[in-house]
Order: sequence, then C-alpha cells, then structure tokens
Amino acid sequence: MQEQHCVSTFFMAMLFGLSLVLAAGCSAPAGNPEDGKRWYNMHNCFACHGLNGNDGKGPIIDANSLSYGKFKSIVRNANSPIMPKYPKEKISDQDVADIYAWLKTR
Repeated sequence: MQEQHCVSTFFMAMLFGLSLVLAAGCSAPAGNPEDGKRWYNMHNCFACHGLNGNDGKGPIIDANSLSYGKFKSIVRNANSPIMPKYPKEKISDQDVADIYAWLKTR
C-alpha cells in the first residue's frame, strides 16, 4: 500500500512538472512595448496594418485575440501572397515578442 502511494505521488509530481514546462513553452516571452512600436514601424508593418495595427488597408492585428504562438507563426509565414515572410534572421524572436507586447496595448 505504501509503495502504491509513492508511485502515485511520483506520477502526480511528474504531471505537475510537465504542465509547468508546457505552460512556459506556450506563453509569450517578456516583450517591451516601446521597442515593439519601434520594430513595428521599422519593418513597415504600418504600411498595410495601419499605425495601430487595426486601422490600415491590410488585415486587423488583434493581439488580444491571438496567442503569441499564433502571432509568431503568422509573422514567420503568413501564408499570404502579399505579406512577406519574416524569418529569425530578419526579425528575432525577441523583436516579435516586443511587437506583440506593443500591439496588446492598442
């Protein structure tokens, strides 16, 4: 009976640890909104998405309804004939997180 309790406790601890790792991998890294605004303008995102991400001729970017992972995947490969792909060599993951943080303030 004691051995069964130890095994059960071990598996519960493993599940808890795994959930922490998964949650950390899915959340957005800390972004700096001020830098995000600068990167947004520097990479000409405003040309299609407008000055605030929601007032241009291109699709509205509503970071409050997009997960960071989804936002990053769109930046990397929008699957659109109009929007260019932005690999890590052009926009780092930190810059994407900064842009995301800035858009969440809009």
